[in-house]
Amino acid sequence: MTTETKPISQQLTEVAGRANALCQTVADKAGEITTTLNAKLAQVDARVTNAEASLNTEMVQAQSEFNSWKSGHTELVNGLDVHKQGKIKRYFFATTLGNGGYTADRDGPDAAFPHCASPQEPYYINLLEFDAQNGGGFGAAGDYFKCEVIMTHRGMFATSYTEHLVFTGTSFQDCVSAVMEAKSIVHNNHLSLFISEPDNPAKEIPLGSDLAGSSVPVNFRAIGQGYDSGIARLTLKVDPRFHCGASRAISVSTEYTSERGRPSAERISQNQPTWEQ
Repeated sequence: MTTETKPISQQLTEVAGRANALCQTVADKAGEITTTLNAKLAQVDARVTNAEASLNTEMVQAQSEFNSWKSGHTELVNGLDVHKQGKIKRYFFATTLGNGGYTADRDGPDAAFPHCASPQEPYYINLLEFDAQNGGGFGAAGDYFKCEVIMTHRGMFATSYTEHLVFTGTSFQDCVSAVMEAKSIVHNNHLSLFISEPDNPAKEIPLGSDLAGSSVPVNFRAIGQGYDSGIARLTLKVDPRFHCGASRAISVSTEYTSERGRPSAERISQNQPTWEQ
């Protein structure tokens, strides 16, 4: 029976059958494509995951190698980066010291400093310390240190607002001593060296403008007080009443070789330090 002789209903049924078959073929192909695509995506995901894992492993290894390399050149000590070049260690820190304000009416509470509106307590700048608490003294034969201190107002280094000191010394066995070069000192008693020792009372050595241009020997820990007697510090005391109304920026650059040396945890404080801690 030809198409022309078939009833319309039969023709429609056959068309619908062929359409359904075609739809099924398309669905089967779509399913195959989806299956293939999912498989490829799974492969890509696996490769990405493996690549990420490999990259993470390489990054961890690289970080470990970098940290190992860095530890030979830089160490974090009491919150400060200490850079190492062979046996020589170096660090730097800086800050601004308060000034207590200025009153032109000369009605400040301290009669000795009437221009000072609100006198501040002294600052103790712990430049460098050596810890012998575990025995063995403050260093080995040949250990030395050098510490440079600059204090000025508004970057005015080439003026009378500048204090500039350089300490060069040694730390060995039971002694820490230095020669201080007073390159510039503006006010008498503005600066002092503060020294705390086991067998001697705490003392201050006032620094006056008459010392400018001279070299002064200083024992920060005199001999004969033990090889395991606490901490020997280089401490600079600053009386801010002398710079009321004109804040001071202070910078400290230090190098040393002793394994017992380090930057102080409390580098700038208004608490008087002690050799015991």
